[in-house]
Amino acid sequence: MRAYHRDEDGAAQPLEDSTVLIVGAAGFLGQEITRAFARRGSKVRGLIRDPARAEIVRSAGGEPVVGNVLDIESLTKHAQGCAAIVHVAANPSEVPDPRDLAREVRVRGAGNIIEAARANRVRRVIIGSGYWVYADQPGIITEQSRVDPQGESRDNYDAERAGLEANAPPELEVLVGRPGMVYGDGAWFRPVLEGIRKGTYRVIDGGTNHWSFVSLPDTASAFCTIAEKGTAGEVYNIVDGNPRPWAEFAHFVAETVGAPGPGSMSFEEAVATYGRVVATHLRANRATSAGKLRALGWKPAYARFQEGVAPLLANVRR
Repeated sequence: MRAYHRDEDGAAQPLEDSTVLIVGAAGFLGQEITRAFARRGSKVRGLIRDPARAEIVRSAGGEPVVGNVLDIESLTKHAQGCAAIVHVAANPSEVPDPRDLAREVRVRGAGNIIEAARANRVRRVIIGSGYWVYADQPGIITEQSRVDPQGESRDNYDAERAGLEANAPPELEVLVGRPGMVYGDGAWFRPVLEGIRKGTYRVIDGGTNHWSFVSLPDTASAFCTIAEKGTAGEVYNIVDGNPRPWAEFAHFVAETVGAPGPGSMSFEEAVATYGRVVATHLRANRATSAGKLRALGWKPAYARFQEGVAPLLANVRR
């Protein structure tokens, strides 16, 4: 299906010819999603809190608008005339004690976006989440697999729920994207890369657990596909479909940048280093399928991390 919204006169307009609001547009995912929608012909408004980050949105092909996902008035203002809203805002890293604010941005922010969408008759809302909501489990994970959200993944899961509970097609259609391990210049990948280059990075218990990866550009194109073709009320995993052991990924990155392969640490050492929740996530098996997303016509440009890491590394700032 193609996603449509109704303009002020009630006429249907195709999403690719319409305006999309990206909440968190200057972030790791947000700026790439902005770029992907702009390339597909959408007019993109990129919501940012800090005017100093406006050029990030402009360089990605979007129009920066200053506001805050926690400020319903600014959110409602900037949602006017939009066909869709994408929520990938996360807590700013400069906040000294970010935990409570992180949850506010993710969960209350999702609720505010729903309210702004209703006020402006926005047809589609896409909530960005993550595959860490799934439980550690053998076999291939699908959207129907058991979840066990802990730590930050609880915020993502509750943001999903806040959105999906408001799903009421055809007036308001809410969908969720759950990316796997997104590699690119930022998020978890940058500190891992820096640790590998310094020779200080270590995997847990040999890194034999399987993870699912996806490049940053492919993640962005997946959000476009979900917005354009996804079914209201559904969740979509975003991975390249080639789950591999965590150690294999880390060793490949090390080889690519000419660094020694990473060492290993025990789970107890990981708990002492990262805390129990993060250590548990890092040791988990999450071999995940994107079959549901592929059925919409999405196909990653990089089918394996061995194809995507080197081109993206060329753009990573040192």
